[in-house]
Amino acid sequence: MCAERGQRLRKDFPRMAHETPRHPSAQRVDRVLRERGLEDRVRELPDSTRTAPEAAAAVGCDVRQIVKSLVFRTARSGAPVLVLASGGHRVDEQWMEREVGEPLVRADPEAVRSLTGFAIGGVPPFGHPVEIPTFIDYDLLEFREVWAAAGHPNAIFHLTSRELLGASRGRAVPVTPQPAPREEVPWATFDCYGTLVDWNSGLHSALESVGGPLAPSERERFFPAFLREEQLLEEAEYRSYREVLAEAARAAAASLRLSWSGAGAERFADSIPDWPIFPGAREGLERLRARGLRLGLLSNMDRDLLEATIERHDLPIDAAVSATDVRSYKPLPAHWIRFLKREAVLPATVWHLSSSAHYDLEPARRLGFRTGYVVRAPGTGRESSIADAIVPDLGQWAAKWVPPVR
Repeated sequence: MCAERGQRLRKDFPRMAHETPRHPSAQRVDRVLRERGLEDRVRELPDSTRTAPEAAAAVGCDVRQIVKSLVFRTARSGAPVLVLASGGHRVDEQWMEREVGEPLVRADPEAVRSLTGFAIGGVPPFGHPVEIPTFIDYDLLEFREVWAAAGHPNAIFHLTSRELLGASRGRAVPVTPQPAPREEVPWATFDCYGTLVDWNSGLHSALESVGGPLAPSERERFFPAFLREEQLLEEAEYRSYREVLAEAARAAAASLRLSWSGAGAERFADSIPDWPIFPGAREGLERLRARGLRLGLLSNMDRDLLEATIERHDLPIDAAVSATDVRSYKPLPAHWIRFLKREAVLPATVWHLSSSAHYDLEPARRLGFRTGYVVRAPGTGRESSIADAIVPDLGQWAAKWVPPVR
């Protein structure tokens, strides 16, 4: 029943897109969201959403997708701290002392209203009179979509985990005790396709092999359209990358009225493991391993295709997180969070390297990773401002790599 109700609520969002929240507190949250480019998100419901279980029941989601905005004060200085916790967690104040540097005590109701402008049960994760240092529960960032209070106990709004991370300006941390790091060994993680594997060459060849050759003018128009369709599909409800590839190819061809037939588009993903890797990519990885790094892949690929690629090219990889594992696609943060939790490492000890600013460097940097821009094609111009290193050649970077100071 709860799931059905949540589906109906989300289905009604387009129809209700211009409905204005009636409660003054919900209107304030709505204005803040619109200022951040998050439009038509607030909904007022007949049932209370004061507690995480009530909110989850009202929208038909997993209770872990509910954002609890919990206000604390530091025990010595009295400074406010906001913890955005998953509805499935009780914040461990002693554990959080490691992140904050002081013991934490829960703020009383009067202090919560004074600091945030809202009463307990309606506190949103951002949009307060003053900016409060904010910590975000790792578990929230493993979901594609989360729900948060919108000013009073009957109002709620939805946003993606990436939007939550950006709008709150919070730092992602575990809010409950975690295993100690298994080894004091630094890591480097990589995007795979486009950074290690020559994505453009492989994609062009594979698409034309199943749908027929494209004229030069068609090719010039087709691939930008394909990438746009791919991004739209990845931002929607999760589906396998095999499905994304086939549907994006058909949609791009149809939108441009090209002669490309798309016959067999469902099968062309099978060729992905055979797509070529960039010259020197495997040698660069081997050199990094020789320098003492462990290596990981964080990929938007299906698990079976990623594993086949690693085996086909004999890549020296210690860990991999695929879209299948997290049921979402970068630039959502789930890949990085799953890696951090599984390997019990801190983001500051990990380099993440990629040829994409949008899909990799920006989210990795926001999560606290050190970032390296691997030059594979002309960039967007943003790379130098968000990358800690420009990497024209993996082998040369490996030779210059300096272990982090602990």
